[in-house]
Amino acid sequence: MPLTPRHPRTARGLRWLTAANLMGVAAAWFLIWEVSETHWLGSVATFLPRLPCLLPGVLLLTASLLTRSRTFWLNLTALLFALHSIVEFNVPWRRLMEPASAVAKDERTLRLVSCNVQNFAPDFSLVLREVQRAKPDIVAFQEALQPPRLLLEHFEGWHQIHVRGLWIGSKWPLRLLGECQTKLFSHLSGVAVEVNSPFGKFVLTDLHLMTARKSLIELRPLELLSGDSQLALAGATVERAEEARQLRAFVTEHQFELPVIVVGDFNMPTSSSVYRESFGDLTNAFDSAAFGFGFTAPCKRFRHWPSNTPWQRIDHILANDAWEVLACRIGEHDGSDHRLISATLRLRR
Repeated sequence: MPLTPRHPRTARGLRWLTAANLMGVAAAWFLIWEVSETHWLGSVATFLPRLPCLLPGVLLLTASLLTRSRTFWLNLTALLFALHSIVEFNVPWRRLMEPASAVAKDERTLRLVSCNVQNFAPDFSLVLREVQRAKPDIVAFQEALQPPRLLLEHFEGWHQIHVRGLWIGSKWPLRLLGECQTKLFSHLSGVAVEVNSPFGKFVLTDLHLMTARKSLIELRPLELLSGDSQLALAGATVERAEEARQLRAFVTEHQFELPVIVVGDFNMPTSSSVYRESFGDLTNAFDSAAFGFGFTAPCKRFRHWPSNTPWQRIDHILANDAWEVLACRIGEHDGSDHRLISATLRLRR
């Protein structure tokens, strides 16, 4: 026998609220994935915290359970959909279904770590502690303008390349292939290095792309009505998209038919249309092998948002088809404005 609600008026109100929540979830999904950064509304939805989107679903699911309403299944479906497609809670189903032997490490395996170290503040020792726990073969930092003695001492004996704010350290020999300096921004967008590992050479690109935060925080209600803020945000998005395209062309130019890895602070989530256009064909290590939200930034306090609680996954480790992703993990401590991301990759035969 199906469960029936106790009070008709309560049931009717619950049905209306359920319908409203379903429409809200659908609208949020459409803005994030279909509109994305092609319109200012989509840009706002792409970069705002998404965890609050789960609150209506949780409340309605609880209410429908307590009132024994048939809307329970609709609310459960909406909540799971929002969790996966809006908040981007990741479950690596393919990796979970593989036997343990399929993910065993061998001589063609490497571990790497990437982190925006915010010029080694506020506490770089916390970052180094997590780096050491990951036992990496390669480390890539962004916003590493003035490497402190602690960094140099920790990686003494490693091969190192430091170009402005980008620093790469490796147990294996490195050779600088090129620098990507666009005419759009003053910062260095990326560097490519050749890594001569025991199992063969491959190309690693360490990048740091422009953030959308500066243009988003300048949105003002009155200027939105006049169109001035919309034009400014649209112009900034076009420049960011062009920087991403030039960086991807730079990666392709320096690939030389070798296996490729791209790491760094992309300053955009995987749902961003800018990300999908330039990097969507590469394998995202977190999507492939990690479980959870994977938020990496921002860790500093914002108004109406708790400190040390990142809400965006904007730091990524990507690889082409030459690699198989065995594992991926996000850091837990806030030694920087970003949390580090680490991954274990294996070169396919």
